[in-house]
Amino acid sequence: MRRTGWVGKLRFVLAATAGTMVLAGALSAAKAQAPLEGAALEAAAKAEGKLTLYTSSVDAETQEIVKSFEARYPGIKIEYLRFPSTTLFTRFVGESEQKTYHADVLYSGSSQLYQLRPELFQKLTPELVPNIAKVIVPAKNPNYVVGEVLPHIVAYNSTTVSAADIGSHLKSWKDLADPRWKGKIAMVDPKISTNMVSWLMLMRQTYGEDWVKGFTANQFKVVTGGPSGAQQVAAGAFQMVVPSVINHSTDIRAQGAPITLYSPEGPTHGLEMAMGLPLTAPHPNAARLYVNWKLGHDAAVLLCKMGGVPNVPAPTALPCPTMSPRHVGSNDMITPEQQKDVLTAYGIKP
Repeated sequence: MRRTGWVGKLRFVLAATAGTMVLAGALSAAKAQAPLEGAALEAAAKAEGKLTLYTSSVDAETQEIVKSFEARYPGIKIEYLRFPSTTLFTRFVGESEQKTYHADVLYSGSSQLYQLRPELFQKLTPELVPNIAKVIVPAKNPNYVVGEVLPHIVAYNSTTVSAADIGSHLKSWKDLADPRWKGKIAMVDPKISTNMVSWLMLMRQTYGEDWVKGFTANQFKVVTGGPSGAQQVAAGAFQMVVPSVINHSTDIRAQGAPITLYSPEGPTHGLEMAMGLPLTAPHPNAARLYVNWKLGHDAAVLLCKMGGVPNVPAPTALPCPTMSPRHVGSNDMITPEQQKDVLTAYGIKP
């Protein structure tokens, strides 16, 4: 879903399927008694032999994660489907309404579904998922876990923007209102993501209405997504895209694109990747094994290498991004009224 009011539309879809999902959840919960542990869990997961992951992560990151998990647990194959979070949620609910259960794990850039409909997901306790005891940033309820944090950053073209430009005109997020950047900024479309709206809200709260006017006066152009924005910056259509995250440009930077990532001073708004275990998971043991592995040492090492911030203590043997002390998590529960107010303030038609 997209455009104004998609939050309300998702709420409607979820409410319409509540009866079906509660029944399905109760049936699945009955089958989930006495969870297996350790070697018994691994054996049961390998007997299932398969895991279906619904994710909003970019392909490059997901492929590395899948490769690493399958190497650690040979005999368990992962199939994944990638969608934006809102599409992922709508598809998951729609399939469940039809009693066609495919998803074993949801891994999304929004926690909205887990908050609106927590009863659709297992409660993630240390008994069910031991590594959950290690997490740093807590979830807003026990029916999901924050798997990693992707801080919002600036991605700029290093051939058209110099280090001196950054030092003089982009010391902090406040400097996005500096006239130096007029006509040079791409901004990810906030109408397709609560994360972008949340970032705009934080900037407005931090720097005030005069900053909003200055940023708007710089005539930013809305682009359809972070990866698209990074590609256009690399091609020279813009000098920067905001707010970006590291994996928006992983592929093109690996191919030599002139993209540099930069974190201005100020509050660090973060995309908290939310992971949930559906009660209706067709392969529940493989799903539990995956979630626990994703919160473990091997996955943390992989995230560090890819530039992400694990939500468990980082390995000490290699460099790893750390959680900013000014970390602010994304607000995933923005109402249609709040969204309209924010978009209007920035001169964006709701």
